[in-house]
Amino acid sequence: MNVRERVLATLSWMEVDYVPWVVKANHLPRGEWERELRNKGLGFSLPASVYNVSMPNVAVSRVVKGDYFFRVYETPVGSLREVVKTGLPSEAGERSDRWVVEHLVKDSRDYRVLEYLFEDMVFKPRYRDFRLIEEAVGGDGVVYTSIGYSPLMELIVNYMGFRVFAREFKRNPGKLESLLEIIHERKLEACKLVANSPAKIVLIGDNIDEVLVDPRLFRKYCLPYYREYADILKSSGKIVGSHMDGRLKSLKNLIAETGLDFIHGFTPPPGGNLSLREAREAWKSVLWVNIPQVIFYENASKIANYVRKLLEESGKRGLILGITETVPPEERRKGYTVILEIVLKYGRVN
Repeated sequence: MNVRERVLATLSWMEVDYVPWVVKANHLPRGEWERELRNKGLGFSLPASVYNVSMPNVAVSRVVKGDYFFRVYETPVGSLREVVKTGLPSEAGERSDRWVVEHLVKDSRDYRVLEYLFEDMVFKPRYRDFRLIEEAVGGDGVVYTSIGYSPLMELIVNYMGFRVFAREFKRNPGKLESLLEIIHERKLEACKLVANSPAKIVLIGDNIDEVLVDPRLFRKYCLPYYREYADILKSSGKIVGSHMDGRLKSLKNLIAETGLDFIHGFTPPPGGNLSLREAREAWKSVLWVNIPQVIFYENASKIANYVRKLLEESGKRGLILGITETVPPEERRKGYTVILEIVLKYGRVN
């Protein structure tokens, strides 16, 4: 089997030869060592959008001043400003070198402008690009698409930040809920385009963690949206998952109700607080595991034992081994080599 066949079969609980080991494209080494690893079975996953979003009545201006990037959105009902710090360490290009230090929404006075941004959005399909990318990747990896974050995490990550959200959730819960519904309506448009697209695998962003999104928030503001999006997409034959890479123990029973086909970025201890065995007992979803970053600092023997234990706990079926967070560049060669050796030695399913 090639990588693409192996991943798609695993996501569908079908027979495979080996447990897939697939890293995000930005975590893929380059050059001679990449060729060596990929010839032995290492695969990669690559995101590709199937739609474009434009705001025809919004003017966006950009100014760079030193290490800061200022972006201003001008609308007929007001303006919003975002400030981004640039020039940050990127771990040899594995992660972004920028970080938002001032989000667009500062308080409730900005709500109307944010509403306008979403109301002005126009969605258009771009299926041809996806087909070309998938054709180029072939069997070496999987190309997936996304509808972005669910409404709650869209609001927090891209527009408010956790601090402003926490304050506004306490002061203006009704207005926040209205914003979430506006975002949800636009997400439904994205869902329809994705449902009709050539993409097979669909990811909902989110980066869920129980400390930031507790069971109360998850039940009210995440679960209904997951269910609705999953129903729409799965009715068109899509395989649907969400990126939940945080601590999940107190959310495990709620996650079981989402209807998701796979949990992407699932991080077992010591990064997360839910073991692979506990997750397997709680969910029917395929586990697309993120091997925790801290494991790469261990010696080769400890890395090998850790990965072998993951294989044993999982029963090997419905499991994809992956890396979805930054890998320390100096530890990458040791870690990747050991993981591949263990997968080839102990990861055979049939």
